Amino acid sequence: TVLSSVPLNIQFRRSLVGERWNAWLHLVRRLMDVQLSDQEDTIRWKLTSNGIFSMKSMYLDLIDSGPLSRSLHIWKIKVPLHIKIFMWFVHKGVILTKDNLLKRNWVGNSRCCFDQNESIKHLFLRCPLAKLLWRSIHIAFNIHPPTSINTLFGTWLNGVDK
Repeated sequence: TVLSSVPLNIQFRRSLVGERWNAWLHLVRRLMDVQLSDQEDTIRWKLTSNGIFSMKSMYLDLIDSGPLSRSLHIWKIKVPLHIKIFMWFVHKGVILTKDNLLKRNWVGNSRCCFDQNESIKHLFLRCPLAKLLWRSIHIAFNIHPPTSINTLFGTWLNGVDK
């Protein structure tokens, strides 16, 4: 009876704004398609055409959704697995640099040997040795240095042959 009235006869304690309002509208749209009947309920797996669960369909749905798919090109590059894992850690920002260690209550100096705060950006982009390395790559292979960690794993890798 609630869904049969327009507008819906539902009140909330708090106002729905922003993302919560969008989530509510999404839920209502999905509920409008539901047809209730007196027949017995059945379970159907929507990710396959025959309605039967398969691990392949679940896996394909998982890799096609969410933030992981943005970094999937890392896994297609022909380098050893431990390098791919390291690249993924850099992309996610979880390498244990001194700034990340300090967030975990590490007691120590946060400065690198060049007396600058050590972070992932510093180690891979701003450090004098990193700048020298990127300049050498630019001269040798005519590949422009990345300007950020995102471009390192986004547009910069597009210029590298898989």
